[in-house]
Amino acid sequence: MKIIGQVFEEENYDCFRRLPDNRDVLGQRINKLLASIKERYVLNPIIVNERMEIIDGQGRFEACKALGKPIHYIISPGANSDDCRRMNKYNTKWSTLDFAKSYAKAGVASYKNLLLACKKTELPIGRVLRLANHGTKPSKGTQVEMSIYEKGLLEFDAADVEKVIEIKTKIAEIKDALQFTGRENDAFCTAVKVISETNGYDHDRMLRNCKAQRSSFAQMARLVDQLVEFERIYNYKIRSSNKLYFSDYMRNRGTNVRDYGKGYTPYNDTDASTLKED
Repeated sequence: MKIIGQVFEEENYDCFRRLPDNRDVLGQRINKLLASIKERYVLNPIIVNERMEIIDGQGRFEACKALGKPIHYIISPGANSDDCRRMNKYNTKWSTLDFAKSYAKAGVASYKNLLLACKKTELPIGRVLRLANHGTKPSKGTQVEMSIYEKGLLEFDAADVEKVIEIKTKIAEIKDALQFTGRENDAFCTAVKVISETNGYDHDRMLRNCKAQRSSFAQMARLVDQLVEFERIYNYKIRSSNKLYFSDYMRNRGTNVRDYGKGYTPYNDTDASTLKED
């Protein structure tokens, strides 16, 4: 038998340090841990590096500290923020927002731009990524390796921020023209993105026709159906030669998604994480 590590116990909480670019400790997560530890305090060491920075287990640390319990820990020399992200990916899974905040805190410009776009548009992070050409449905099965996004290699610049803001403005204008006061879904937002990028699209015409057709408008659950609905409105009383067919996008779907090469994992259309996460 070979001993490769030791478990230490410490009651001085000030010995430990939090990684500055670790994800936020969610109140809901802490409450669950508090209830579990109160019921039974099971030895489950946290992992720190030689500088006593918490690599894994900051939730357990906060819960034990709140309850006055000693901290059990293992030292992993050389462990850093990248190891922290990798460990947490397979434990309490990090959300898209967790990774964005972590890399933004570490100074990575693309993730700062991404969060800025979320803040300026008040849109969920998954929707912002899709509107900036980062989002299609991921392949089925369990993802084993970290994605390009999770590795901190996202490409999101100032032009992407402006692009998302522009699309959000058009979404608001179309909703206003339709007098649609409901909450727009992903199909609606993505459809506005698609039609605004269609060659020959006239936004003023779209707004005029939305006002004329507002009584018959219906928000659809599927993108293809929403495109057909906007197609109907846009082509209202227009000669055939000037009509646009937004649903043609579906035959070329994916061509406007950024190519990061093999191993790129896109974002799930059901991602509901937002900047208001507790």
